[in-house]
Parts: sequence; C-alpha cells; structure tokens
Amino acid sequence: MGLKGPYPLSEVSFRVQPASMGVYILSRNGTEASYVGRSDFDLQQRIVSSASEGHYVAFWFDYASSPMDAYKYECELCHEYDPPDNTAHPAVPPNA
Repeated sequence: MGLKGPYPLSEVSFRVQPASMGVYILSRNGTEASYVGRSDFDLQQRIVSSASEGHYVAFWFDYASSPMDAYKYECELCHEYDPPDNTAHPAVPPNA
C-alpha cells in the first residue's frame, strides 16, 4: 500500500477509479493532512462529497481490497496524521 498524491481536487475524476474501495486524505494547503476518510463503495464520489464540506485544495488516495482493509488503513492514517477535521475515530464497516 502507498498513498498516491498529492493531487489537486480538480483531478479526482482523472485519478480515482469510480466504484472502488479505498482511503483518502484531504488537505487545505497541499502538504498537511486535514481530514482522513474512506469509502467502502465509491472512493471517487466520496472524495468529491467530503471535499465539498471544507476548504480543501488537494488529496491523496489509495485503494483497498475490502471494507475491513479500508477501515484498518483509515485507522492507521488517522493515528499517524491526527487530522484536525476528524472529530471521531473511524466507524467499523457494517456487518464487520
């Protein structure tokens, strides 16, 4: 695993495959993590949706092979970067 980026938010549709699982980091300045998230269904759509909720300019991402792998990866990123816009620990995927 390895995060890809940073990329400008305008490149989400070019860089991220739709209908894929994975994790992402959003940044307000392009260098520091401001928010960490994941998608168990459509990573591309989730990045766009999350980015619309803040003043973010860049993102990193990586794919995951299952919702549980995405969850574990998201947890690792949250603990590593302690992003200020995450107010709670990541939620366990449904049925996990």
